[in-house]
Amino acid sequence: MPASSPYLNHPKEIGLVKEETFVSETPFKLTNGACLDRIELRYECYGKLNAQKDNAIYICHALTGDHHVAGIYHEADEKPGWWNHVVGPGKPIDTNRFFVLSSNCLGGCRGSTGPASENPNGNEASMGGNFPDLSISDMIHAQKALIDHFGICQLHAVIGGSMGGMQALQWIVEYPGFAKNAIIIAATAKHSVQTLAFNEAGRCSIRGDLAWEKGNYEKGAGPRKGLSVARMMAHITYLSDIGMEEKFGGDRRLDPTKEFEFSVQGYLDYQGKKFVDRFDANSYLKLTEALDRFNLVGENGLEDAVSQVNTRTLVIAFSSDWLYTPKQNKDIVDALLKAGKNASYLEISHSHGHDSFLIDSGPFLGSLASFLQTDDSVKDQSNEVDGFRKIRNRYDVKKEVDFRAIDDWVLAKDKILDLGCGRGLLLEHLRETKDVQGLGVDWKLRNAISCVSRKVPVYQEEILTALSKCNNNSYDWVIFSRMVETLPEPGCIIKEALRVGRKVAISFVNYGYWRNRWNFLLKGCRIRNEVYPHEWESNHLSNHFSIHEFEEFCKRLQASGIKLKLGRKLFYRGDWVRKCDFLPNLRAGLAIYEIISTED
Repeated sequence: MPASSPYLNHPKEIGLVKEETFVSETPFKLTNGACLDRIELRYECYGKLNAQKDNAIYICHALTGDHHVAGIYHEADEKPGWWNHVVGPGKPIDTNRFFVLSSNCLGGCRGSTGPASENPNGNEASMGGNFPDLSISDMIHAQKALIDHFGICQLHAVIGGSMGGMQALQWIVEYPGFAKNAIIIAATAKHSVQTLAFNEAGRCSIRGDLAWEKGNYEKGAGPRKGLSVARMMAHITYLSDIGMEEKFGGDRRLDPTKEFEFSVQGYLDYQGKKFVDRFDANSYLKLTEALDRFNLVGENGLEDAVSQVNTRTLVIAFSSDWLYTPKQNKDIVDALLKAGKNASYLEISHSHGHDSFLIDSGPFLGSLASFLQTDDSVKDQSNEVDGFRKIRNRYDVKKEVDFRAIDDWVLAKDKILDLGCGRGLLLEHLRETKDVQGLGVDWKLRNAISCVSRKVPVYQEEILTALSKCNNNSYDWVIFSRMVETLPEPGCIIKEALRVGRKVAISFVNYGYWRNRWNFLLKGCRIRNEVYPHEWESNHLSNHFSIHEFEEFCKRLQASGIKLKLGRKLFYRGDWVRKCDFLPNLRAGLAIYEIISTED
């Protein structure tokens, strides 16, 4: 054991922390009608609560987590809190700026009132199997009592992953506006049937252990084998097939002196045995049952459940998570967006499965830090000039023209969908100058994180998929700023955009420009420059077309029964500065069109 911990006296570490216990002597009524005479919550806090008491962040833990989020308990600690790499001075959840609070949830077994707590009649026996059923709502009601104890009237943010993410979601539904911001990580609004099945199998292993004794086992005893198996089964769902293959694939032990033939067997055995030393079986039963009952979809749908939400929300999913899949996380964002709420979605590619939110990952940490930036924080600067950015090359000149044209066309308070939004510069500008309500769509994680840092709502998704989730005429404008050439099946996407938006703005480089024709005439090959940088054999998608081809396409759409008309048009010469009105298909390098949907 080392003489002192590396987490002690380090400028980016919280250092020594201590547990505190909040006690409420007020009877606590559960959602099922049962009542606890009193409750206790074990908690930790880091950083300082400011004079206005508006810098508090509440962290909700996952199923088998607890209140020990960061820091160490004593100088010889080798293992800090479970999110120590996230919470601390200068870290994504920066304790130099925020007061961070977390408690062991109601029903837990790490100091909060739960099945292992003493009976209220004063004897030493625990409530055990007699502890009442509880819900996610009960957990956050208890947390609200703790927050009220600190005199906090509004949280800067509520954050949680897995079961913690479901608590964060319940927070913003049940207490609209109490949290200004929310980060929901690897969560769901309702358990899938497969998850219900895994949880029930784990509970059966506990109840089937002879030592369970209907939950009335003595302290230190209980269904250790059954709980170990339940943990092993659950732990499998926290990993991914790819991650397990990378870690254990092909590692077969043939040594007959070894206990396990495969290394994955030893790993799961270790996880199970380690778990029973720190967790109570009855708590595991009660908490998994609460998770299974959690259902915000209900009979009226998730959109109805989130209709009163008044919180800026970020939902983060992981590509390899098969417990709470990316689709389940998207469902939360889809419902929030359809209800007109400020919501963003990020999907991070990891091979670690559901447990990815516990990994020290640059993209994940960057997402958290970007979302939590306050107005006075340093953010990704773009050297903006006149509300837009400093021009560096010809490509930026073209984008500048796009932005200025769209800025002229868009009216105050319009609702904007920006497809291929990049870093969110246009939507940021329109929000600040015209108070528009905007949503960006971009598949690149780096661009999406930049949008988040600018407080621009963003949906990280393929464009056609994102459009398919939008209601008819749900936006005043759908914008393609130099994107349509790079899309698969651009015709289908434009038709979808006309369904979703009352107006569509499309800008593109005119492939019929005279210099392109001249290059083909003289050299017999297409031109290569900043606008067309890729070789033909590269896998970069480039659907180059001319002004003439685009207008013919619009005529075919009209002939097919799609009601539209061409509105304003802007053409620019090859320098993308001077306008061009004569023979634009030959002389214009850039075209910007307004298409107006005339559907009723």
